[in-house]
Amino acid sequence: MRGASLVRTALRRFNRFALRHLARPLLEVELRRPAMVFAPHPDDETLGCGGTILRKRRTGAAVHLAFLTDGSASHAGLMPRAELTALRVDEALAAAEALGVPAGDVFLLGLPDGALHAHHEEAVARVTALLERHRPEQLFLPSIRAEHPDHVAANAIVHEAVRRWGRVATLFEYPVWLWRHWPAVPLPGTRAQARAVLVSSLRAGFGFRLLSEFRTSVPIRDCVDQKRRALARHASQMRRRDGDPRWWTLDDVSEGEFLDCFFQEQEVFRRIELVAPRVDPGRR
Repeated sequence: MRGASLVRTALRRFNRFALRHLARPLLEVELRRPAMVFAPHPDDETLGCGGTILRKRRTGAAVHLAFLTDGSASHAGLMPRAELTALRVDEALAAAEALGVPAGDVFLLGLPDGALHAHHEEAVARVTALLERHRPEQLFLPSIRAEHPDHVAANAIVHEAVRRWGRVATLFEYPVWLWRHWPAVPLPGTRAQARAVLVSSLRAGFGFRLLSEFRTSVPIRDCVDQKRRALARHASQMRRRDGDPRWWTLDDVSEGEFLDCFFQEQEVFRRIELVAPRVDPGRR
């Protein structure tokens, strides 16, 4: 077992080293461009691109945050849904403040947590309206690789909204659950949990997808502590409520090593340049 642990540690260090050197840092002029960040749940914005939001706000760039779901399924059965929804709204606004985004630039779509795919058309219409109103040049959204179903649905929603919007945009897809792969995290002790991580690892190509696809980075070494403070504002995800052992926290995932993935020296993104569709003059 010790030998396997040493192998995993060596591979994890190599992957992180390679990612630092393969990903191209976003230019300062690009950090100044107005952006909109789409989070399937409150906390995804901080996990996936909290450092980037901080860097952009330091340049004076306009950043809007859009939370697609109400986050009410994170601890189903441990708190009434309406109470949990209200709690997570407060946490989302507090985290946004910690990231330098004023409450007036935060949009809470309030769609049902865990069922975002079932509200595709409504979500696309509302996201399209946000794009038309604020006209961001950059969009940050979750990846579809080895991700939660709501993340996959959010990705599809934003892509469809951009197509309907019909303007040139740069998309930056950020990983969240894609980080839950071996060797970035250890295999859990139970067979069922180990199987789940192995499935995620296969989808992640054991880290190869990050190296091959996520080739844009934003250095965040000087704002990692601020990112930690912003994530701490999502208290329902970070601390057990009343010490209840059933109350799941992010630090419980993969013995804390999953959470460690988000506090490296950089955040990485899969960059996509979307060009406005050409309009046939004969159809005007």
